[in-house]
Amino acid sequence: MIEEISDFLISLLPSNALIFIIYLVFITVFSVLLIILLSKKKNKSKNAQIPKKELTIDDLLEIAKSKKSNINDLKFALEYFLNHFKIKDDEKKSFELFEKILNHKNRSKILFNIYHGKILPENLEYKNKLDSIEKKALNK
Repeated sequence: MIEEISDFLISLLPSNALIFIIYLVFITVFSVLLIILLSKKKNKSKNAQIPKKELTIDDLLEIAKSKKSNINDLKFALEYFLNHFKIKDDEKKSFELFEKILNHKNRSKILFNIYHGKILPENLEYKNKLDSIEKKALNK
């Protein structure tokens, strides 16, 4: 029985040496291509399962309220607000965010530079309110 199986497998192999080498190259290339295609398909399915979450202004407020937030977290919150939100969309939460960030225990000059250099010029219609928030934070 075992001899019959081995004889059958051997009979499937080419008898000429050159054809046998071509056969091995073909099988190798086919196997590599199959592995590459399957791995790409698997990576696409993994990427498709992870939805990108858009942060809300409430998420930024949580960052600003957290005592564990460091300077990089606060800087990210300001820059994310600058790129994705407008004060006129939600004035109350926007001003609260600025107050929390500028009065945070881990604040630094970098935050004031972003606030004064980027946020204030983009929102000149709220200049008085933004200036008062900044003055209160600087006098703290």
